[in-house]
Amino acid sequence: MTTAKHIAAGSLSMVAEPLERPREDFAPGSRAENPSIILMLPKSFSSDIETDRIVIDAYLDRLLHGQGSGPVVDAMRYAVLSGGQRLRPLLALRVARMLESECAGTMRAAAAVELLHCASLIVDDLPCMDNSPVRRGQPAAHVAFGESIAVLAAFAMVALAARSLVDGDLDDAEILRLLRFQKKLLRTLDCSSLIAGQALDLQLTGEVRLRELPAISELKTVPLFQLAFHAGAIFARVAPETEAALDLLGYEFGMAYQMADDYLDGEEDNVERIAGQFERTRQVMRRCEGRTEILEDVLEYMYGKTLEADCSHR
Repeated sequence: MTTAKHIAAGSLSMVAEPLERPREDFAPGSRAENPSIILMLPKSFSSDIETDRIVIDAYLDRLLHGQGSGPVVDAMRYAVLSGGQRLRPLLALRVARMLESECAGTMRAAAAVELLHCASLIVDDLPCMDNSPVRRGQPAAHVAFGESIAVLAAFAMVALAARSLVDGDLDDAEILRLLRFQKKLLRTLDCSSLIAGQALDLQLTGEVRLRELPAISELKTVPLFQLAFHAGAIFARVAPETEAALDLLGYEFGMAYQMADDYLDGEEDNVERIAGQFERTRQVMRRCEGRTEILEDVLEYMYGKTLEADCSHR
């Protein structure tokens, strides 16, 4: 598949055919024996980031509730449910809406991306990695539960992310699509993606590391955003050029997010460069066909958080 960095400007297309039999949406508050089946809100709420976040959190809560009890499960719940902006699953849901293919299975994929992301944060924070004692304003998982339990929780979350995609009552066509996405999800964790980015981050220090931040971001941050865009397209028939467009959008969103995050961490001080990346992401998005405005609100939310921080630094 064409990589994001090699797509020519003006060649983007987001045309997709929905499946013949889209899965029905679930009403808020409905009950299901299988905790991996969720309730989607009415489409009238689709532009509300906070409403989507509530639905995502409820799904993740139910999914983790089905894992039983004990210190490892407690650490999993702590790592996943103790805050978080849910940007990646938000984007997955919005891509599905843009392609008019949102269904119950979309939430399976969106949640799997978030579980993988949260597992990666546990590992990032370990003393042998980034050695960060705080995550989302609270003690990191290894501080709250100990390193051994934190590592086990991260392993369990990766397993849950992969397994929850295909658990439950699914027809053959759904299973096939979800298995294909499961392969993408697990590939995101391998030695050419997230792990490669973390390894590079560990190897570099000082000025060299600052110069290589874009390369680290391409490996450590961008892949999960690209995965989120593909999660939203599972149940749409997408042409190869659409997959390439999703890769490019995921790349630009991921770079915008990481530059903003580096600014908040004090590793990036060029506000104009950050603004340029966000504008580049807007331009790429607006060249796509479809209801791109439902992606723009997430991008503007990300940019607004950066501007708030900039004001607080003055």
